[in-house]
Amino acid sequence: MKIGLFYGSSTDNTEMDAELIKKTFEATAPVMIDIYNIGQVDPAKMQDYDQLIIGSPTWNIGQLQDDWDLKFDQLDKLDMRGKKVAMFAPGDQFGYPDNYCDAMGIIGKKLEERGAELVGFTDASDYQFENSLAVEDGVFLGLALDDDNQSEMTEERIQDWVAQLVIDFGVAETA
Repeated sequence: MKIGLFYGSSTDNTEMDAELIKKTFEATAPVMIDIYNIGQVDPAKMQDYDQLIIGSPTWNIGQLQDDWDLKFDQLDKLDMRGKKVAMFAPGDQFGYPDNYCDAMGIIGKKLEERGAELVGFTDASDYQFENSLAVEDGVFLGLALDDDNQSEMTEERIQDWVAQLVIDFGVAETA
């Protein structure tokens, strides 16, 4: 099984998180993950995969990261029916409590409109923020990370999330 992991990164946090997700997933389950910087690839490449992992930080105040912003309208051309999509987003819950991880919600909802099934929801109660477009009914639409304030929690959060994705994507663990 191959999974496509697409991310955008301006400060390298999202890229580092993407690499850790890839490494953790491949060590946990019999999968190969192809990783792409969305700034260097056509979003139509997403259609080559039935399971996707999408990562984007929120930039400025509730905006998409630059590469995702430039490619966002191209998502309207994609047919995402039958695809499972897991979202992740690094953010700063203390510096930007009113729009923490909004990009995850913006991109996730767009992909749902295009027919994708979002998976990999995580509980939002372990975070301190006021508002997020990435939260519905008390859960994030994916994995929220805070490498600025809680970097010591990133690896464990990713390990727990990957264990959940193994189930959500229907792949068996290797050990």
